[in-house]
Amino acid sequence: MNRKPTRRSPRGFALILTLFLTMLLLVIGLAMLDESQFSSLSTENVERKQNSFNAAEAGLSTAIDKLDSSITYSASGVQGALSNNYTYTYTVINRLSLGDLQTTDPVTGEPITVPASRALIVSTGQGPNGERPTTVEVIVKLTESPFIFPNDAILAGLDVIGNWNLKIGVSGSAPGANNANVHANHNITATIGFLQGTASASGTIDSLNSGPTGIGTPQIALPTTLLPALVAYDKSLAMAGGPFATYIAAGSPLSSTYNCPSGAPASGCVVFYDGSLQLSGQQTITFTGRVTFVVNGSYTSTGQSQLSFQSGTKSLFVVNGNSDDGGLGTMYALIWAKGDVTLHGNGFQTGQIVAGGNVFFKGGGSSGGFLYDPSLGNFSINLPGHIVMLTYGEY
Repeated sequence: MNRKPTRRSPRGFALILTLFLTMLLLVIGLAMLDESQFSSLSTENVERKQNSFNAAEAGLSTAIDKLDSSITYSASGVQGALSNNYTYTYTVINRLSLGDLQTTDPVTGEPITVPASRALIVSTGQGPNGERPTTVEVIVKLTESPFIFPNDAILAGLDVIGNWNLKIGVSGSAPGANNANVHANHNITATIGFLQGTASASGTIDSLNSGPTGIGTPQIALPTTLLPALVAYDKSLAMAGGPFATYIAAGSPLSSTYNCPSGAPASGCVVFYDGSLQLSGQQTITFTGRVTFVVNGSYTSTGQSQLSFQSGTKSLFVVNGNSDDGGLGTMYALIWAKGDVTLHGNGFQTGQIVAGGNVFFKGGGSSGGFLYDPSLGNFSINLPGHIVMLTYGEY
């Protein structure tokens, strides 16, 4: 008997293939779902990280703004919040006007050195639910713009006016040295006994120079508009104290001597009197070493009173107002006044004068006058600028 071969149904194979494809699609779907969840979580983590970084940056910006307002600003654990409820906490270790400081890194706990003339800012940002924080650390410094004063014996931003008698004049630095030059950015209408140098005026009148070169000369740039910034800077230094800066409130008595000790910065020491100042009688104030003496107001001296700086030190006398320099005058300093400078009295003053306003020659006794001091030539100061970052780290 013959047997016919059995034919297998294709339905079984199709079922297996369908199950396999279904499982494969399920696995792919699960993988895609997992990937989507991972991607969503990763995006959320990145967003949280960015938000905490933004909060840390906000604290850093706030600290820099504070330092821009006051170079003596220091802080520990100052807190703030952003509109998204992220917060920051910052610390400022300030050595902008001081020397090196050995301290501990607020982040790592390791010993570190904050260099002189620098400040360390550490700012940490964190989310409202205790998310992983972000910390930034920066070292900052104060920018400075150098300004070199002109080398004239007397320089007026406006006019040179007034008169001295025939015995009173402006002397060169040595016999035969005709280097005591006088310049006015407007006119010179003064009469004096003698001038051992050249006079020039940017205006149309120069009574001290009859030659054609005396008038219509170029104006000389003065840093008058920058004087308030220097006064504010020196005041903050003085109020911070230390061995190289002295603050004196208006109306408080002044010592007869101020000494700038060794180890002072190249610019010397600062003595800051916070108001107008009047000297009279026999009152004499003597400064040793290089000193910047600031009067935050007008200055007047009468009688036999005097300011005396150490010769050859390139000291600076800053008057944030008018300077009526009578008495025995001011010795061995560059006088930089915001307004007018008046010269009178019997003192034979030595130095240089830069007046934002007028220079007045007033009267004159049997002696006195002005002696140009060439050691003050090329006198430069650093005018304070803004806080800038030197190094930056993120953790």
